[in-house]
Amino acid sequence: MRIKNHSVLVAVVLVFGFAAFTSCNKDNPPKEDPTYSTLKEALNDISLFSNIKENPDTGSEFDYKEQYSMFFTQDLDHSDEGGDTFRQKVCILFRGFDRPTIMVTEGYYFWGFRDAGDLGINLNANMVHVEHRNYGESYNEDFGRWEYQTIAQASADLHAVYQALKPIFKGKWMSAGTSKSAETSIAYAYFYPQDMDLAASFCGPFVQGLDDQRFGEYFFNEVGTAEERDLMKTGIRHALENGEEGLYSYVSQQVEDDGLRVPGFSEYVFNVFDTYFQVFQYYTQITGRKQYLEAMAADNEILATEVYTVLEDNRDEAFRSYFVECAKEMGWQDNGYKYFQDLLEGTSFNKADVLPQVLEEEDRPVVKTYDGRVYEDIVNRFFFTSTCPLLLVYSHDDPWSAGKPETVGSNVKVVMNPIGSHSPYLNDPDYCSEATKKEVMDWVQTYIF
Repeated sequence: MRIKNHSVLVAVVLVFGFAAFTSCNKDNPPKEDPTYSTLKEALNDISLFSNIKENPDTGSEFDYKEQYSMFFTQDLDHSDEGGDTFRQKVCILFRGFDRPTIMVTEGYYFWGFRDAGDLGINLNANMVHVEHRNYGESYNEDFGRWEYQTIAQASADLHAVYQALKPIFKGKWMSAGTSKSAETSIAYAYFYPQDMDLAASFCGPFVQGLDDQRFGEYFFNEVGTAEERDLMKTGIRHALENGEEGLYSYVSQQVEDDGLRVPGFSEYVFNVFDTYFQVFQYYTQITGRKQYLEAMAADNEILATEVYTVLEDNRDEAFRSYFVECAKEMGWQDNGYKYFQDLLEGTSFNKADVLPQVLEEEDRPVVKTYDGRVYEDIVNRFFFTSTCPLLLVYSHDDPWSAGKPETVGSNVKVVMNPIGSHSPYLNDPDYCSEATKKEVMDWVQTYIF
C-alpha cells in the first residue's frame, strides 16, 4: 500500500459535522465570473494560494499548457474556523479552463505527476494534486501529536481546495488515487458527496479492523502462479528458520552496525512478509517477478538484503504518518502468519506486537485509540448508497486486492484487471489489459463527458 521508495471520530457525527464545516477560503473567493488568459493569473486571484512557482515536468507523455506548484493555507482543525493553519502543497497540471479536472487525492507526499497520469492523458484533463497533511512539505504542528490526523480532516482539506478552484475549472470534476490515495478519494466522496462527479479508486484495499485476515488468505492462495507462491514460501521459510538465531540475527546485526534501532522479532517477521508482499504488489510476470522470487529463494544474502531494504523503507520518516493512520482509523492486515506457525512457535513473535513495533515508540499509544467506524461505514453502507458515482479498480496479482468489496450498489463500478500490479497504469499493456482499459474509460466518460 505504501509507495515504493526504491527502484512508492465518530462516523455519524463526522458525516454531518464535516459536511457543514466552512473552510477558510469562504471570505476570499475568486471572481464570480472570472475570465483569465493564463492559469497563473487565475491563481494569483486566490489569496489562499502562495509561493506559486512554475514547475515544468520533463515527462514527454504529458501535454500541458502550464504547470505550477504552490501552497494553500489550510485550517489545522476544520471545526475551528479562525484557529491554527498550515501550508498544504498543491500542484496543478493545466490543460485548459474548459477541460475536466482530476483531483488526485494524494494519501502520501506529492511524488510527481504520475498517479492518475493515464486518466489525465486519456481525458485531456487538468490534474490537481493535493498532498496529504503531515506528509512531504505539508507538515503541521499536529505532527507527532496526531489529534487532527484523521480522514475527516483530510477530506475537509480537499473540500477547501475544491471550493477555491471550482470557479476557475468549471467543467466536470473527479477524484482519483491509488492505494491509500484511493481510499482518500473514496473517503472524500463519503464526506462531501456533492463535490465530485465521480470518485475513482485504484487498488484501494479498505482494510477492516486491526487483524484483517482476508489479506493473508489472498496472499498465499490467489496472487501470481502456484510456482511463484511456492518460491515465496521457500524464501519465507529461509527467513524464519531458527527463529531469533537465524536470518533475523544477521539482519539485526546489519541494522545495529548502521546505528539504527534493532527490530523486535515481530517487526522483523512483518518485514519478511512485506518484502514478498511488495514483490507481487509492484512486479508483474512481464517485469521479472519470477526471477526476483527465484533469486531470494536461492540466496540468503540476497534475501537478507531485500528484507533490510524494506525494513529501512518502512522506517522512513516519510511514512511515519502512514502507520499512525493505520493504527488510528485505516486498520491493519494479517499477512498470513498462520501458514508458518511451525517456525514461529517458541519464538517471541506475537501478531498483536507487529503494528506497535512498526510504529515509532512515541507513537505506539495511538493503537489504543483505533476507531474504524468510518471505513466500516464506507464498506457496509456507502458502497451501496453513494449518490456520487464510484469506480473501484483492482489487479488480480496485487495482494491489496484482498480488500475488494464483494457486493456494491448500482452506483458503484468494480473492475478486476486480470494482469498488472498495484498501479493506475491504463495505457501500458504490461499493466492493464485492453478490455480493462475500455471498461474503466467507458465508466469514467459516462460521468465526465
